[in-house]
Amino acid sequence: MSSWIIRSLAAIGAALTLTGCEEATGFPFAEMGDLGTESEHARTLKIAMGNGDIVLSAPDGYCIDRRSVRRVGDKGFAMIARCDTVGVRGYYEGYDLAVMTVTTARQAPGSPAPTLKDMSSIAQGARVLDKASRDGVVLVRLGTGSAALDGVSPVHWRGAFQLNDNLVGVSVYGPEGSGAVGRNGAALISDLAQRTRTASKRESLPKTAESGKAD
Repeated sequence: MSSWIIRSLAAIGAALTLTGCEEATGFPFAEMGDLGTESEHARTLKIAMGNGDIVLSAPDGYCIDRRSVRRVGDKGFAMIARCDTVGVRGYYEGYDLAVMTVTTARQAPGSPAPTLKDMSSIAQGARVLDKASRDGVVLVRLGTGSAALDGVSPVHWRGAFQLNDNLVGVSVYGPEGSGAVGRNGAALISDLAQRTRTASKRESLPKTAESGKAD
């Protein structure tokens, strides 16, 4: 496991709370010895959230850590990381070292979609470095002024989009120098949103909670 993952995830988990479209605790990493066997950490690419209305689908090279998944009423949380950092064997060095946190929260039908102004308002004193809107996904990159976390760059991306009467929030964190804290972070959120929308078409929602495990 990457030493960055070991150092940083406890700090991220301690800093996050499950409220609305903000992140939650649940990061599972503590010691390298906790990884267990490959069979215990089979690759999970999709998982049902939002009372089954959302099928979260991870980007290529990244896996959902099932130990991180939380469902509280109509809210949900999951963590996604590069597959090798959650105990999946394989070569993933071509993918950025990153941690994605995803939350879902039920909305009333007809609720307005999130805007760039909404996303900028969550900065809470952090400098907004970039902002964009892509295919219904609003994105901001926050920089100096963000809460300092050991081993984690203060620069990170946040995004949000609506899907099946749910608000989906995504944050991307990485160590200093990771492409995930640059333009690649926005691409990860956009990719996740596209895959999740495709997987969450109402007529094709899975009956099982999890799918996409490696053979």
